[in-house]
Amino acid sequence: MGDLARINTNVSAMRAFSTLTDLNARLVKSQERISTGQIVNRASDSPSDYYVTRILETEINSVTRKNKNIERGINFLQTNDSRLAQVANILIEMSDLANQANSLAVTSAEKQAIQQDLTQLSQEIENILHSGISVNLYTGFTLAGLENVSLTGNLTQNPLSTLTIDGTNINITGSLSNISSAIRNIDNALDVILRDEERLGSFIKRLETEYASHEVERVNLKASLSSIQDTDLAEEQMELTKLNILQQASISMLAQANTAPQAVLSLFQ
Repeated sequence: MGDLARINTNVSAMRAFSTLTDLNARLVKSQERISTGQIVNRASDSPSDYYVTRILETEINSVTRKNKNIERGINFLQTNDSRLAQVANILIEMSDLANQANSLAVTSAEKQAIQQDLTQLSQEIENILHSGISVNLYTGFTLAGLENVSLTGNLTQNPLSTLTIDGTNINITGSLSNISSAIRNIDNALDVILRDEERLGSFIKRLETEYASHEVERVNLKASLSSIQDTDLAEEQMELTKLNILQQASISMLAQANTAPQAVLSLFQ
């Protein structure tokens, strides 16, 4: 009768129980893989794969953080660009108003009315430039650098750094020569603003290109991570079904192995 005649040590039951224990452990692992969607959930699952996945996750997080920083930079530059665009629009309007005054046909009263408009527009530029625009990041002038534009006095040709728009020294009530000089300075100031907008646009485009490049890198890293870490749910479900069947069979065999020694009792009857 072999092992069945040994009642004190039921070897068949022990083997069936060992198989059942192994199957239960594999079932738990299979269920975990399906529930988490990951093959590697801890270092003991696959030490080498676990190491690689953690490195890939670190690289993915690094690239993601870079792109978040780039987004902040783009938003910052776009905010400043919109303010410069406002200044450019005002300077265009100021140039148009100054050109209206640049005629012998314009009366003194009309010049006074135009002067009022210029004063208000110049004050608005000051408000915009002092509202938080960070011009020092991309231009050679400062918030306080708009100095010495006068439609009646002596004018230099250094735009913005010599353009004061403070509502006090923009005067189109002087000679046509002075008005023409002031128009040139306003137009030069506009050119500086537009060039800085162009420069900002180049910076933004460069950041957008870098962002796109990082996105490609991030996708490739995630694809690499997925190939190592992600569970093939269809395959794992088939494995789970197989293990469930084997578990039931093992339980049945364990029950039979536990009852088999009872056959020995017939020898004592």
